[in-house]
Amino acid sequence: MRNKFLTTITVAVCLAAGAAQPLRAQEPRRFPRPAPAPRSGTRFALAPDPAQQPPGGQHPLQALEDLRSELLSLADSVQQFAGLAPAELFDADSLQQARVQIQQMPAQSLNTLRKAIDPAKLHDRLLRARAAVAEYSKAVSGPKMIAGSMPSFSPGFPNASGLCTSANGTDVNRIPNAVVIAADVVFFIADVVRESAQDTCKEILVVAGEGGNTSLVCIPLDIIWIAAKAVDEGIHFCDDDLTGAVVDANYARLNHIHDDLANVQTGVNTVTTDVSNVSTQVSNVGVQISNVDTHISAVDAHITTLIAGLSAQLTTLQASVDLANQRLLKTIAGEQQIMKLELTPEGQRILLNLILACTGSNCPNVLAMCPGGVCSWNNVGPLP
Repeated sequence: MRNKFLTTITVAVCLAAGAAQPLRAQEPRRFPRPAPAPRSGTRFALAPDPAQQPPGGQHPLQALEDLRSELLSLADSVQQFAGLAPAELFDADSLQQARVQIQQMPAQSLNTLRKAIDPAKLHDRLLRARAAVAEYSKAVSGPKMIAGSMPSFSPGFPNASGLCTSANGTDVNRIPNAVVIAADVVFFIADVVRESAQDTCKEILVVAGEGGNTSLVCIPLDIIWIAAKAVDEGIHFCDDDLTGAVVDANYARLNHIHDDLANVQTGVNTVTTDVSNVSTQVSNVGVQISNVDTHISAVDAHITTLIAGLSAQLTTLQASVDLANQRLLKTIAGEQQIMKLELTPEGQRILLNLILACTGSNCPNVLAMCPGGVCSWNNVGPLP
C-alpha cells in the first residue's frame, strides 16, 4: 500500500513538472490582456484590500521585499512540516532551488504578484500554522518517521504496526489534529499563492516596463506547491494508515482476550466439579449418620437397660459430627480464599481475617464478591 501511494505522488510530481515547462517556454504575448479577477487569494483572504493598491500600480520596494520574505517563509514552512511526513515524499533539493529563485525574483515580478497577495495576511496565517508544529516538536525529537508498532501489554498480545511513527520514531502516537490541520493550512496557502501566480503568468504586460520571463514567478511557486501537497498527503497517509493498523490490532486483541477467557472458564468448571464432589461426600456422611440412628432406635427396643449409656455416646458422636461439619465448612471457606489469592496479582493479596475466626456456619464466601459472581484473573472484586 505504501509503495502504491509513493508511486502515485511521484507520477503526480512528474506530470506537474512536465506540464509546467511548456507553459514557461511560450513566447510572451505582445499586447495587453485584461487582468482576471483574483480567485483563490480572495477565497482564502490573502488578497490585499483595494485601498492598499498604490495609484500608479507600483508598490514600494519595502512592500515587495516583505512579500519576498513571506514567500521564503512559505518554503521554510513546507520544510518544517516535512519532518512529520515520510522522507521519501520530500525533495529538499528542489525546495532549496525554489528558495534561490525566489531570492533572485526581480522586483517587477514581485510587484505583479503583490497585486494579488497581501504579505501581512500571508504572514499571519503562516505564523499560526508554524506555531502549531513548533509546539508539537517540543514534545518529540529524534529521527523522521520510520516503521514502528505499539508496545504489547502481555505475551502474545497483538500489536498495532503502522508504516509511520511519531517524530521520535519509537511509538505510534497519533499526530495531533491541530498539527494536521496546520499542514492543511500550509498546503492551502501554497495553493492560493500558486493560483495567484498563474494569473500573473498568463498576464504578460509590456506596459510600463513590465513583462519578461514569467517562469521566474511560476516555477518556484509550483515547486513549493508540489512539495506542500506531497508533505500534506504524506501526513494524512500516515494518519489513515495508523487508523487501519489500530483497527486490525483491536480485532486481533479481541480474539486474544476471548481465548484467555475460555481458559479461565475451563478452570472455573474444574473448581465447580471439585466443590460438587465435596458436597456429595458430605451427603454420604449424612446418610451414614441416619443409618446409625435407625440401628440405634432398633437396638433401643431390645436393650432398655443400656439406653442411658447409649444416649450419652450418641450425644458425644453428634458433637463430633457437628465439629467435623464446621471444620469442613471452614475448609471450604479457606479453599475459596486460596482461589481468590491465586487470582489476585502479587503484592495485592490479602487474607480475610474473618476466615481465621469463623466457626463454620458464619464463614464468609470471598468469591461471592467477584463482579457477577464470576471470578477471573485480576478481576476478584474489592479487596478487604
